[in-house]
Amino acid sequence: MADEKNKLVRDVQPPLAKPETSAIQPAIAIKKGGGGISYRAPILAVLLFLASLYLVALFNFKNEITAAAATIKKEAVQIKNAALELKPDQIARSLENTYQKISRINDQAKIIGLIKLTSLLGRFSPPFAQVPAALDNLALLNEKGFLIAKDLDFLKRNGFQLMHRQKGEEVISALGRLSRNLENIENLNSRLKSQSFQLKNISSRLAYFSNLLDKNYLTINSNLYRAKNSVDAFLAILQQPQDQHFLLIFQNPSEIRPAGGFIGSYGDLTINRGNLKNIRIDDIYNADRQLNLKLIPPKELRGITKNWGARDANWFFDFPTSAKKVISLLEQSDLHRQTGIHFQGAIAVNTGVLKTLIEILGPIKLPNYELTLDGKNFLEEIQREVEAGRDKKPGQNPKKILSALAPLLLEKLNLLSDKEQEQLIAAFRNHLLKKDIMVYFRDWQLQNFLEIAGVGGEIINLPENFSGDYLAVINANIAGGKSDAFITQHIKLQTEITKDGKIANNLTITRTHSGQKEKDWWYRIPNKNYLKILTPLNSRLKNLRGNNDLPAIQKSSYPESYEQDPDLANIEKTASLIGQFQAWVGAEFGKTFFAAWLTVPAGQNKNLTVEYESGVRLNVQDGLHYQFIFEKQSGVDGSLEYSITAPPGYIWKESGKETFEYGTQKIKAREIISLTLTAI
Repeated sequence: MADEKNKLVRDVQPPLAKPETSAIQPAIAIKKGGGGISYRAPILAVLLFLASLYLVALFNFKNEITAAAATIKKEAVQIKNAALELKPDQIARSLENTYQKISRINDQAKIIGLIKLTSLLGRFSPPFAQVPAALDNLALLNEKGFLIAKDLDFLKRNGFQLMHRQKGEEVISALGRLSRNLENIENLNSRLKSQSFQLKNISSRLAYFSNLLDKNYLTINSNLYRAKNSVDAFLAILQQPQDQHFLLIFQNPSEIRPAGGFIGSYGDLTINRGNLKNIRIDDIYNADRQLNLKLIPPKELRGITKNWGARDANWFFDFPTSAKKVISLLEQSDLHRQTGIHFQGAIAVNTGVLKTLIEILGPIKLPNYELTLDGKNFLEEIQREVEAGRDKKPGQNPKKILSALAPLLLEKLNLLSDKEQEQLIAAFRNHLLKKDIMVYFRDWQLQNFLEIAGVGGEIINLPENFSGDYLAVINANIAGGKSDAFITQHIKLQTEITKDGKIANNLTITRTHSGQKEKDWWYRIPNKNYLKILTPLNSRLKNLRGNNDLPAIQKSSYPESYEQDPDLANIEKTASLIGQFQAWVGAEFGKTFFAAWLTVPAGQNKNLTVEYESGVRLNVQDGLHYQFIFEKQSGVDGSLEYSITAPPGYIWKESGKETFEYGTQKIKAREIISLTLTAI
């Protein structure tokens, strides 16, 4: 084989000339008249030959940059999608692919001498000097991003198990690495942005590459850096030597309330140095009975309760506000005040999340209750035990079954397989998108990160010069049992923009009660609903029909010993009764609300129709960017149907027609529809 290879080499190489003197001719030219020898022609030929080779190398290098740009753009999209789907392992793979391309560019640039050349040219044109450093910084930036993704994947797969197995120091260590790498990314990102800007001045090819980095790669890493302060704040909590408490709010959408559902029970999750020390679940009435504070409840609740407690404190559609109220009232209860417990934050979990857990983890046996819970019977059996079970007797805790269930769930979570982990993460992602899980932290940096991540449950603040419309539909079950478990809701909004920029809306809310055949009374009773519609500030109600008359709410005066919550008072003082519509109009959280009562008997459906003019006035013109924002209520599923008609002389770019239509059976926490007006 070696002989064949040598033969092949001999075949393609010309035979070497014998070293005869006559065969050696100097490659020189005789200068006429002077007798001197000139070397300029052969040297020039050699230089031209070398230059042509270098141009070929540069051309190949240009192609390498083009290929790398395509890879970076593709992987940037992969990273964005993986981040949305909570898949840091995919982020790591994409970053690794990008790193390989960047390293190849760097190596090839060194091979062809481009690094030295650009350094030399940098003496005459400073932008050239940025090429070597930019390539090195880009490689480092990618490497740090890869390390961050690996740590995120480690925490995703092992975080809970480590905390539960009292190995919290490994969680703290991983968070520490995250913080350091995020800081490195910020420094690298800052330098690379400056270098990227200067690359634009060298050539169109590098300008394209620079723009690609700015729009995709650098943006991703900038978003990663935003998490650093939050990581540091969370790390500071975990490193505290004292017990740190977090509130678990269990919300039952079968009895819907503005923030997600009635709070029948809650949990005190205790963490010490990253270790999950304990989860204590209790009936919220136990804490309310030991609350000596006397608060006037919202006027809509005064017919069923004299005193406002933690059980009803999630009265605000804005979850951070509701979470603060629940935390405050629980901390003022003697149950927690005497032990000095302060909650660092709150996690609201709808009962549907627990149902999902059991579906993935498998059936759970509760011998003391003679029950085996699975995904099909979980909600029904838990509800029956709470409403009419053995622990419903005086002096007993009707939510005791949840205390028995919690450790069994934790134990199963600790033994999850990789496949079950992926299933659980995917399911939790869906619950987050629907606001079935919402998180609040007292630390403003952590809270800011939660809102950026879209899991804070806060009401969006509309910009000052907002060109668009906003809608939220908020339900509150008042003495309607658990009938919301069998309520379906369809929201239909028809919008028309006039030539002078007014936004005219016709809203129909259809609620259907299908619980008439259920054996438990709390499902069959009429669904008594206080319904509130949020619209842009200064919206004007023109008509409202289909609602019930206002209930005879007890208007007894409260003694001076009762206090009034300032946030609640600020909302209620804006409300005015519109007698002809039997409805209220007021303002909260920078929005105008219309509120009415709507009772739906079992086996029936009812429509509430509202005509109103939005408080936003548009500057109608070609190219106007318009947004419609819909915010979903936690715990309320259903469908949304939206249509909007452009003003005369215009169409919507996105539909190519005068009317744009949108519909969904799976409403996300925040639906945003962006449109563009086009003159015809």
